[in-house]
Amino acid sequence: MPHVTVAIERYVATLTLDPPGGLATRAFTEDLAAAAADVAALTDEVRAVIVVGAGRDFCTGWGADLLDSPGAALNAGAGFDALAAVPQPVIAAVAGHAYSAGLELALAADVRLAAEDARFAMPDTAEGRVPRGGGTQRLPRAVGRAHALRLLLLAEEIDAAEARRIGLVSHVVPVAELASAARTLADAIAQRGPIATRLAKEAVHRGTEMPLQQALRYELDLTVILQTTFDRAEGVRAFAARTPPSFLGR
Repeated sequence: MPHVTVAIERYVATLTLDPPGGLATRAFTEDLAAAAADVAALTDEVRAVIVVGAGRDFCTGWGADLLDSPGAALNAGAGFDALAAVPQPVIAAVAGHAYSAGLELALAADVRLAAEDARFAMPDTAEGRVPRGGGTQRLPRAVGRAHALRLLLLAEEIDAAEARRIGLVSHVVPVAELASAARTLADAIAQRGPIATRLAKEAVHRGTEMPLQQALRYELDLTVILQTTFDRAEGVRAFAARTPPSFLGR
């Protein structure tokens, strides 16, 4: 039985996470990597991705098999990297606890929504470890260095409201509304030009690693590429005709 299942409906793929005992084990991260790779290849069928936990908690930490084996620990974040590399926009819908690996998993998404009961923490240093799933790199990129160091060094737990205040999540909703809120956001993204949303995501992710002038040139290069597509012409046509566009992803 896979620990990550994929369902696709109306251009939206939902990855449902079922980590054993709530923990990111080797089997779980391998299933996550495989699911992410499958979705990444379906750019015609999938325009947005939702990641949601199957149980009460999103993910509560690392499994013993990845903590106790130095060799396995070296590749612990490979599944998270695969999720971050998905070209379509990815939305994490977080309920319950997102600790350690759970927070790092949420950080691999592009947009994060939180239920009111969500709690976030990076307790690794309190346990004598350094985060291994991208936490030291993606967290400061999401919330800034000061807030990231506060969470990393103090191993502090924050609630959904505080996560919203520091920019870790963009929306906080009642628990019962989390799934529908994530779906509403994914549907809105899926209605946009799929090539444009993928290129915009690429421009942000790659551009932040470049000097500003190089990043601006990269943005321009992607814009030139987009100009050659059917979707760009359809967007111009629809704007002129004041009708909804019919994007084909071509």
